[in-house]
This record gives sequence, structure tokens and C-alpha cells, in this order.
Amino acid sequence: MRSYRLVLALVVVALLGTACFSAPGGGGAGGAALEDRRPEENAGPPQPGGAFRYALPSDARSLDPHRESSFNTHIAIGSTYSKLVDFKTGPDVPYGAPELEGDLAESWETSPDGTTWTFHLRQGVRFHDVAPVNGREFTSDDVMCTLQRIRELPGHQVSQLAMVQEAGAPDPYTVVFRLTEPYAEFDTNLAGHFMWMLPCEATRGEFDVSTTAIGTGPYVLERWERDRERVLTAHPDYYVEGQPYIERIEISIVPDQAAAIAAFRTGQTDFLSALSLDLAQAERILTEDPEAVLFREQGLTQTRLYMNQAREPFDDVRVRRAIALAIDRQGMVDTIRAGGSPTAAVTPTLFGGLPSEEAARLQPHDPEQARALLAEAGFPQGFSTRMILTDGYGENVVREAQWVQQDLAEIGIQVELVLQDYATYFTESFAGENYDMGYGLQTPMLSADDYLSSEWASDGPRNWYGISDPALDQMINEQRGELDRATREEQLHEIQRYIMENVSNPVPLYVYDGLSIYAPYLHDAWPHPDYGTRHQARMWLGPEAPGRA
Repeated sequence: MRSYRLVLALVVVALLGTACFSAPGGGGAGGAALEDRRPEENAGPPQPGGAFRYALPSDARSLDPHRESSFNTHIAIGSTYSKLVDFKTGPDVPYGAPELEGDLAESWETSPDGTTWTFHLRQGVRFHDVAPVNGREFTSDDVMCTLQRIRELPGHQVSQLAMVQEAGAPDPYTVVFRLTEPYAEFDTNLAGHFMWMLPCEATRGEFDVSTTAIGTGPYVLERWERDRERVLTAHPDYYVEGQPYIERIEISIVPDQAAAIAAFRTGQTDFLSALSLDLAQAERILTEDPEAVLFREQGLTQTRLYMNQAREPFDDVRVRRAIALAIDRQGMVDTIRAGGSPTAAVTPTLFGGLPSEEAARLQPHDPEQARALLAEAGFPQGFSTRMILTDGYGENVVREAQWVQQDLAEIGIQVELVLQDYATYFTESFAGENYDMGYGLQTPMLSADDYLSSEWASDGPRNWYGISDPALDQMINEQRGELDRATREEQLHEIQRYIMENVSNPVPLYVYDGLSIYAPYLHDAWPHPDYGTRHQARMWLGPEAPGRA
């Protein structure tokens, strides 16, 4: 069993005092034994009504989906706004599958040369009946307003639209995109985490998008008290007749995982998030409550170690490679998580992702080689530095940062961990490039190009690392226009090999399996790893749920 050391602000003392912050145990064998435990859905037809209640460890700083790329923002508005297209979910769709279906667009097609995409909008879709939008119909004008706002800010979505030469709305229910070059995954881009369609009233500043969300989604934001709770109610004019089934959704912000677990055990909440639930906690809960439902979801979220290349000594690729080789990824995932797989820049399950076996082979745990690279870079005795992290992702991420701290100490790098609240960590430190090193989770992007163009391209909107590599930029641009699937896959693999050898930043460690626990009276919960929560419109509560008549 490892020892754990933490040199942090006093706030961590409170964490150390909780029962859920003991050194993790169980290992890979325990994780393998904890299998998915979902009942067969034979509970009858959906029953409307009731309230779905759950807790999250941190809250959004703002609800503006174009100014904020934080998962907290996009989860907060994920059932309020809609996209043109979205990912299909359901009992017959594997978790994380790339299969698309229409959302605000009823259908779409592309030209034979792949440069023109036409989307046909649903007619009669209505916004929430909240001033100043007041329940009016959604039209192509709203799409054009949204696109204009994305390009003017420019927001983090801009890379998903970088290939768009022009867009037009020939009538209220048609939108046409003309691309600069063929791009086979353009519809996948529009289904991405951040591609929410706003009303023109929002883009014109007629209401404050940072505190109010008025969309066409299945739920209306009734109340938001930052860092306390969000309350949503069913949209009575949602375009899917009869949905959503659940009348009310109540989300509490509970940073203390022990308190969140206690709330579930005592029936105050209906769901424990995969964000922070670890193996030992899940095993205890399932032992105490044999009727609880376990979702074990295939790993798609990457754990990341990253460095600021604008600061010494991280401007030297030899130092970055040494750090990558110092981390015992397999030991970490076996001890702290319920399972997972090594990853390169692109998650292995996505098209173009480098296979886990090759990622592990190209970046093994090799402290001896790491020390040699440090000596070659002029640091034979190592050096001292600081690493930012947040408990806003849950306690497991803090444990992982401690693990990294200890691994780096073994090659002579002394790391002071700096714990920050989520808003400070994500906005001021990480996105503000105000750090030396950092550790945390990364958005589970939904396509290979999403990862590469947003983070590793020199002008990428999430390149907060100081990466500037013209050869890499050219490789990323070339793969976007390749329509032959086999050729493009090999291009994507070569890009990731290049990154590991010549950039080595950020350093993805692994994707971990997520464990979510639901109350047995919650039915038809089939999520997708995108940040939207449109699937909640199809969930329903059985008659035994608290508060049901």
C-alpha cells in the first residue's frame, strides 16, 4: 500500500478528516469483480411526474456556453438548450456510441464532394415560455445568430466551425453550411459538447446568458443558486410529445463526497455521480443496498498531467518526456479507479484513437530513463515545482495528484500540490495559463479532430499549454480533409505518435471506468458521455419513488 503525502492549503485538512479520504484499496481485482448491475427494463409504460434529485461536487461559474468550456457549465444547461443533431442513446445503443440522430434538425444531407451540408429543421419547436423569448418558435434565424456569436467572441466552439466558409438560411427551416474543404465528421462536430443553439434574444444581449438559460430543451431552468442548487421543471411544449416524464429535477452542490453518499443512503437523492465515486465506496453502498442499480460505464474521460511550456524547465521536451515516463499509470488506475486503459491524445475507443497497448508501449513507466533524460536536460538532481489541482472533480483526482507527486519525487522532482476551488483552477489558473504544472480531468471529446484541433493545434482554443509546432499543425490540418477512412485513421495514429515523441504535453495517463449508482425506482436512464442531458427527458420514476402520490 502506498503512503500518501499532501502539501496543500488548510482546506485539505478538512478532507483528510473525512472517512472517504482514506488511502484507497481494492486494486484492479476488486474493480474487475464489480460488474454492471442494471435491471432489465420491464417496469411497464413510463409514468409521468415526480422529482429526480442528485448531487454534484461543484457548480458552474457561469451558464454562458460560449464563454465557458467547463463541464460544470455545460452539464448545467445540458437539458435546457438543444443542438441541431445529438448522440443517440437507449438500451440498444452502447455507451458512448457515435451514432447520431436529429435534435433541432429533423434530417440533413451532404453533397457528394463533402463540402456542402444542408440541415432541415423541425417545424413547431418552441422555446421556453420565459421573457423575453416568451415561447416563440425556433427558426433558422436562431442558428445564424448562434453561429455569429460563436465566431465573434470567439468561443471555444470556434474550432468546431473552423472549416465553415459560409452559412446561410434560405428559409426559416433550412440551414446550409459550405465548407472550405471536405470534412466527413462535420455533423459530429455539431453534436459536440458545446454546440448549443441559443435564441437570437440571447445573442443580442436581451437577457444575461451567464445567469439565465432559455432554450428549447426538455427542461426549463426555474432557479439557480450558485454553489447551492439548481431546479429545473418540465418544458410543457417540448417537441417530443409526452416528454419529459419527470416533472422536476433538483441538483444540489455537495463538495463533500461523504455527505453526498449519506444523502443517497437516506433516500434524499436518487443518483450518485460517476464523477467522484470510487471502487471502495461503490462496493460498500451496493453491499448495504442490494437493490441499488450500478452503471459501470466504459472509460472515456482522460486523466491528465500537463505543463506550461512558456515556463522553464517545461520548455524542454526532455523534461516533459521524463515526467511522462515517471508515472506508474497501471498502478494508479488499479489502486484508485475501478478500471481503465492507457490512452494517447485521442481516447482509444474513438475512431483514430491509438490502441491502448501501443500507448502503453510508447510511454511506459521507466524511472531510469526518466532520470537519464533529466540529467541530459541539465537537472541531474531534479528540481522543485508546483502543481495545481482541484477537488471540484471529486476526491479521486486529489488522490491521483498525490500519486503523481510521489512518482515524480522518485526521479528527483519535488512537487508542491496547490489545491484550488474549481472556478479558480479552471478559469484563472488553467485557462489563464497561470501555472507551472497541473493535474486534472479533460473533457471526453467526441471525435479525434475535436481533441487535436482544440488542444494541440497552435491556435487551438483549449491549447493552454503553450504548444506551437508548425509540423504538427500541418498534420492536424491534413487529416481533416481526408475522406478515405483507412488513410485518415493512419494519419491520426501518426499524429499521436508524433505528439508522444516530440511534444509530450499534455500527458494523458488513462481513461477510467465510471461507476454511477441509481435508485431502483429510476427507469430508462441511458446517458451519453457528451455533456448534454437530453436523455433525462426519457427517464421516469416508479411509484415507489419518494414524493410520488
